[in-house]
Amino acid sequence: ESDNCAERVAVQLTTSYHLSVSGTDVQYLEKLCFQDSPDAGTFVFYLPVDNLATSGTYPVSIATTYEKRFTKLSESNTINVQVGGAPSFAAAVSSSNPVDIYPGDSAQVTVTFQNTGSSMVQSARATASSSGIMIKWAGKTQNMGQIAARGSASATFHIEAPKNMNAGNYPLMVALDYTSEDRKDGSAQFSFTVPVKPKADFVGEADGNSLLPGEKREVTMRVTNTGSDEAKKMQIRLKPLFPFSTDGTVRYIESLAPGETANLAYVITVDKEATSGGQLLGLLIDFEDAQGKKFTDSSDFAMDVRMPTLSDDLANYWYIIALAVIGAFVAIRRRAAGRKK
Repeated sequence: ESDNCAERVAVQLTTSYHLSVSGTDVQYLEKLCFQDSPDAGTFVFYLPVDNLATSGTYPVSIATTYEKRFTKLSESNTINVQVGGAPSFAAAVSSSNPVDIYPGDSAQVTVTFQNTGSSMVQSARATASSSGIMIKWAGKTQNMGQIAARGSASATFHIEAPKNMNAGNYPLMVALDYTSEDRKDGSAQFSFTVPVKPKADFVGEADGNSLLPGEKREVTMRVTNTGSDEAKKMQIRLKPLFPFSTDGTVRYIESLAPGETANLAYVITVDKEATSGGQLLGLLIDFEDAQGKKFTDSSDFAMDVRMPTLSDDLANYWYIIALAVIGAFVAIRRRAAGRKK
């Protein structure tokens, strides 16, 4: 019908969060007829997307009112607006236990990944590596699963600083791999610094002499600070390892700088059942650093035990031999005296 027209047309949009309408949300048209071109009934609205929106569909309600032959009519429709997006990640070390890491320490380092993008990811996994710090093999890769847009997930790695490691800053690299909503594989690389603090370390050694089974003797030992920090208020005692035992003597050293050596004397008793060869002996060392932090360390080394030789037996029983010689000498003198009579 040539007069099939809508008059005083009004179109109003209502959006949902995170969409909005820029400018007026109502547009008007005086008349729209059946035979008009499609462009005549086109209404253009600008819908800004909030920065915090995530990818997905958002409903938009359209309410239309018009008059036809002096009758007021209305219609309503809902359309879904598809909002796309992409993941984006930032990462930071959120915790370390312990906080201070020294040579010889094991620690747990937690890295938190923040998805700052507008799209979720799936099958997220983090893999750690380092050129100095040791990463425990079983925990090098941590599976985190799904990370929502604007969401976060954490991975905890178990690391170890070798006992002979120098103090300094060591890199910890973490690679994040994931699958995005559109089934595409993505990745991100992060690098962190693990500071290893200076710490005293010790090497003990015997004076090179051998001990005999059943012997009790004072032995001189040397302890050297091979670490990277000065040790203070040292208390050093021997570990009671078979076949050795001690009287529990504790030796004290006020300070020992890196590279310095101190001599210590202990009375050691060797079990009579000891076998020959290098037998394990150790030092237990309690000390403090310059800041007063307390540490305990140990150093094991070999103490030589050998079986007694003939000369050792002669030395051990010299008094019996001496008595025998004296007795023989007296007997000879008596015989000589009897012959003269």
